Amino acid sequence: MNFILEYSAMIPAIDQRILEGMNEFMHKSPAFDEMVAFLSYNSLCKGAVFTMVLWWRWFQCRDTALGNGCRQVVLGVLAGCLLGIGVTRVLTHVFPERPRPLHNKELHLIAVEKDLLSDSADTSSFPSDHATVFFALSTGFFFLSRRLGIAATVYVIVFICLPRLYLGLHYPTDLLAGAVVGVATALAANLPAVRQIFYAPLVRWQYVHPSPFYVGLFLMSYQLDEMFGGVRHLLSFLASRF
Repeated sequence: MNFILEYSAMIPAIDQRILEGMNEFMHKSPAFDEMVAFLSYNSLCKGAVFTMVLWWRWFQCRDTALGNGCRQVVLGVLAGCLLGIGVTRVLTHVFPERPRPLHNKELHLIAVEKDLLSDSADTSSFPSDHATVFFALSTGFFFLSRRLGIAATVYVIVFICLPRLYLGLHYPTDLLAGAVVGVATALAANLPAVRQIFYAPLVRWQYVHPSPFYVGLFLMSYQLDEMFGGVRHLLSFLASRF
């Protein structure tokens, strides 16, 4: 436990070198900085891309035994994300709070804009929720298609993780830890036994009760788009009242 406390309280050398090296490019090109900030905060460029693919794949699956197996995988992808964000939230409370790089006075990083400082001040940096959710998605996509999984992984690295690193919202180790959690939960959620126990009955149920099923599926994909922010705020509110 002492090792964990000591490690979380310091900045690993590799984290510091990478962050300071990337921050040297800040404000060299205002247009580039604005584009990176846009990518980091625009939900259409993040969750919406993946939810569109999931909905497309869902309706591409035929109403056959093979198609039902495909739909089980789609549900497994979503379950992996939900499991991943749950594990990440637990780790956030188990580990000591780690301020984001922008708020670490030892680093002296330059913010791309002042609003970024206020928006990122009240959350711990470790591990990265974004890395967890989107690596869970990209890993799950491998169960649908190898090409789709590779494309999704490249997209996650280039358009989701690197912008958050460049903006000083996460340390490299935050992203790495989130990626490990995301990959692990995606693999666990897509085990054949898990599919048969949990998703197969749900796929059968949706044929009998399509209305409540698709309401739930829409709500799940909506929460994915906003990184489960609504659910987290609701749970925080309830926890503070009871």
